[in-house]
Amino acid sequence: MDIPLKRIEALFRSLPNVPADQITGNLPKEENQTNANIFAFYLTGRGGPTPIQDPARGGRLEIEVTEQMCNVFGTMHGACAAYLIDHATIGTMVLYGRVAGFDGRGVTTAMNIHWHNAANLGDTLSVSTTSVHVDNRARMVRCEIRDKDTNKLLISGTNSFLNAGAAQVEHPEKSKL
Repeated sequence: MDIPLKRIEALFRSLPNVPADQITGNLPKEENQTNANIFAFYLTGRGGPTPIQDPARGGRLEIEVTEQMCNVFGTMHGACAAYLIDHATIGTMVLYGRVAGFDGRGVTTAMNIHWHNAANLGDTLSVSTTSVHVDNRARMVRCEIRDKDTNKLLISGTNSFLNAGAAQVEHPEKSKL
């Protein structure tokens, strides 16, 4: 067993156990539970978001904007939005890979984020993702963050990432300046 696989298995053993009964779709309940636990771990470290799965539309979760997520103006900090988009989009591809039988892991190579409106303290956000492109190494997922109550688009973005798989990278000698 290689080191990355051991780390992934250790991560899965340490995941919180969050409610997943509300997740709908055609995935096995065990997959729904695992993915709810993954989202909870990465988004809050202790549970909190409510993942909702509809395979026809991609992934979706809901999370309330808390004080720890806000800047001094009481709106969600841009870095928090980037964090949500990064983990939601990569989480979507990991889920897709688990279901479709490929390694969905990856590292972000480009992220584009557009702020349309402010997400305020206390707002409940609906974060949805849709896979745009998947091949052997490159992937792209689109993400929208909306106000759950008004459905107003607050933030949108795309995340492109690369799966290096088992490729071994040779490190050239350091260049001298």
